[in-house]
Amino acid sequence: MGKRKDYPWLLIRLPSGRFISYPGFQFDSASRTFSYLEKQGSGFARVQTHGGKLAENITQAAAYDVLAEAMPRIEAAGFEIVFSVHDKYITEAPLNKNSKELAALMAQPPRWAPDLPLAAAGWEAHSYRKD
Repeated sequence: MGKRKDYPWLLIRLPSGRFISYPGFQFDSASRTFSYLEKQGSGFARVQTHGGKLAENITQAAAYDVLAEAMPRIEAAGFEIVFSVHDKYITEAPLNKNSKELAALMAQPPRWAPDLPLAAAGWEAHSYRKD
């Protein structure tokens, strides 16, 4: 069995049920800042952060969970996901598929947020380009 590190962790449960974890989490009430341990090279270093950064991490992680839940649905419909960039999937698909069908699959709310309003748009091309 591996070694256990005994230090406080901040665990944030996302709406999907997944957790974001911050090892060695500390709050400095004098400066109203937070710090945690982050992997750097072969060890860990203490990193300063603030509430806004934590809120951004939570928002981005929840957005990823929405995108990730759509992946099996998209592939089952015949779109081969080649890669993703931030908030989009780049797919290869048969000629009988189109970007409107893909957008409709991406706009379906995840099971853990059935009332989440979502929209998606897309475009078709023979090679990737930034829109």
